[in-house]
Amino acid sequence: MEKFRKKRKGAAVSEILIAVLIFFVVAFVAFHLVSQTYQKAKVAAARAQIAQLAAVLEACKDDTGLYPVFLTDLLSPQPPKGMEKNWQGPYLAKVPLDPWGNQYYYRIPPTTLFSSPPLPRVAGQPETVSFPIEVACPGTGRLRIENYGITSCSVYLNGVEVVKETEFKNSPRPQIIEKEVVLLENNILTVRARSSPNSYLFASLSGTVPQERYFILGSYGRDKKEGGYGFNADIEWTSNVYPNFTK
Repeated sequence: MEKFRKKRKGAAVSEILIAVLIFFVVAFVAFHLVSQTYQKAKVAAARAQIAQLAAVLEACKDDTGLYPVFLTDLLSPQPPKGMEKNWQGPYLAKVPLDPWGNQYYYRIPPTTLFSSPPLPRVAGQPETVSFPIEVACPGTGRLRIENYGITSCSVYLNGVEVVKETEFKNSPRPQIIEKEVVLLENNILTVRARSSPNSYLFASLSGTVPQERYFILGSYGRDKKEGGYGFNADIEWTSNVYPNFTK
């Protein structure tokens, strides 16, 4: 009888362990399903918000003919530089965060703000050329050098050397050098070439100003990083393609 009771007690413990294991498996599956449903709802909400913001940007362009440089420009009752014609702002009371609590990203294509004539290296003293460049929307820009044979040169923007002479090579032709730079409202680009006569280069600056071409608007998703898969994937709207959601 005692042996039977011990056996029965052992069986009961096993049954309890199995029941606990089943409970945790069911709880895990239920949590996973709830989490997936929750994330799907966030993706749907992000897509809806992006579509609403895109409609506001299109309304702004209908009025002014241009898309703004920043989403926050839509909050202003006063027009940003370059968008004075028919501005009807503010277009938004506030710029919402995405469902994961992050800013939506917004981009418009850069525009060439300045392009130099050919800058040759002539005989005699090194040639130094400076160009004043005004920018409507200060911020990040890009300096591009197309080099045709100059092997020693320095390029300065607002007194800061952004391309050093060691970066210049005789080949390939053209050698392309690109640098990210900070643009002010008033800039001075200076090129000082020290190389063989008859070599030359072109210098150009591009930046972002209000324009009419297209915009890209999106959320980085759950992981808050560019790229990714599943719920971590970017949710992206491009205004000049159909369907607009390209990611």
